[in-house]
Amino acid sequence: AKVVTNIAGMLVADFGSGFVHWFMETWGTIDTPIVGRALMVPFREHHIDPLAFTRSTFLLAWSYPCIVFGSLLAIPVYALLTFTPEEIQKWYHVILLIAVTAALSATTNQVHKWSHLRTGVPRWAKLLQKCHLILSFDHHHIHHRPPYMVKYCITNGLANYPLDLIDFWSKLEWVIEKLTGAKPRQDDMQWCKKLYQLSD
Repeated sequence: AKVVTNIAGMLVADFGSGFVHWFMETWGTIDTPIVGRALMVPFREHHIDPLAFTRSTFLLAWSYPCIVFGSLLAIPVYALLTFTPEEIQKWYHVILLIAVTAALSATTNQVHKWSHLRTGVPRWAKLLQKCHLILSFDHHHIHHRPPYMVKYCITNGLANYPLDLIDFWSKLEWVIEKLTGAKPRQDDMQWCKKLYQLSD
């Protein structure tokens, strides 16, 4: 049961990374309040210069995910400190699921960074890549082929197999477009022109 819970945590973390990745590349504009400049620009710029973020500092790579997902670790920590042994046993798998999901999600930026590097990756990280426990270069490289609409999940890539098999992201875009009228990636050329001053 523990193995199943750990695998579930890996898949939930991977799907979460994919959802954020897909959303930031697909919807909104660089002028979207709060997240536009801070998040949408880096995600979309990444397809023009995939190695740009590999030159970022350690602090930048870890700060955002640790703040967001590291805070989720407060939930299992609180449970372990305040629950009775009986309550911990009752909720053990939920606590473990949240802990694994949060811990793996916090590493996503660094794992994504390694998946773009042929050299400079620690040996232990390369071993994890070969075991498909974290995202590998060969797996993620497929996402960077136009039209950039597959392999969105970037924690370990395991969730990409079933999601791409059923064409999940394209179908989700179709549903959202039908419900809201919003068109996916409608501002791609606009933000490119703003950032790189491209002419018509």
